Amino acid sequence: MGPAQTLAAILGLSTVSGINLYLTVLLVGAGQRYGWIHGLPSDLAILSHPVVLGVAALLFLLEFLADKVPFITPIWDGLHTFIRPIGGALLALGAAGELHPVAKVLALLAGGTIALGTHGSKMGVRLLAHTAPEPASHSVLSVAEDLGVAALLALAYSHPAIALPVIGMVLVATALLLPLLLRALAFVLTGFRGALRSLVGRGTRDEVPLWAELKALELAPTRPAEVLPCFARRVKGLPRFHGAFLVQAGGSWHLVYRRWFRTRSLSFDAAPGPVRTFPGLLWDTAVFLRDGKPQILLTGRDWRHALPPVPATP
Repeated sequence: MGPAQTLAAILGLSTVSGINLYLTVLLVGAGQRYGWIHGLPSDLAILSHPVVLGVAALLFLLEFLADKVPFITPIWDGLHTFIRPIGGALLALGAAGELHPVAKVLALLAGGTIALGTHGSKMGVRLLAHTAPEPASHSVLSVAEDLGVAALLALAYSHPAIALPVIGMVLVATALLLPLLLRALAFVLTGFRGALRSLVGRGTRDEVPLWAELKALELAPTRPAEVLPCFARRVKGLPRFHGAFLVQAGGSWHLVYRRWFRTRSLSFDAAPGPVRTFPGLLWDTAVFLRDGKPQILLTGRDWRHALPPVPATP
């Protein structure tokens, strides 16, 4: 393998391992066994062993099924938060088997880091899909991921000069999406926790951080009636899934949040509560008005008691 193909193999294996480790092992092992891939380092020869191929095929089948079922997908991905990066690091090390020991260490570190990044991106996208938890979207995403893994591996080993810029674009996109995906991860995990806790209890003020309580006291020197966590769905000036707090003070509601290391607030139009609410499976949607324009927030089910009921429209 030449330098370009070696680099493409290291980066390619790392990238796709974070998406589907078992399919990666299955494709590389089968490619070597049936002569589709030539010149692999000896450290990767074990992938073509029948036992390895059989286990990889079985685990890929389990992942293929788990990826199609909403609410099973995040559990499966959560279990693989450590498995995929470790697998990516080991495959990158194997691809660098003929290089200098220093290069092997760098490949190991890079492989684990890249696999963790692509795994986080996959998990974040799947969590975003849970805002509409129906099987069709998850099935489409799963098939697209598997096709992407196969295409990127084929490109890395057949046309490394083309594969390198493609992999570079994938990694740049992953880095750009990471803030949104981290917010989505916090959003969905908080929603799961709130939905489970709503069955036995409610959220408490003890969970409100100090910075939010201090800002709430600025808005209402006496203790505010309510301070409840929420996430922005569509609020002017806030990115989607940005965490915030709804504060009831002075007969109206305010939104308190941190942005660029500063605590800020914005006030909604004077009203006893939201103009509309929509109960949900994990999150309730609350619509407030600011300058007459709707601002949409998502509150956990365990805080459902805090928002007053919306009066019926005559």
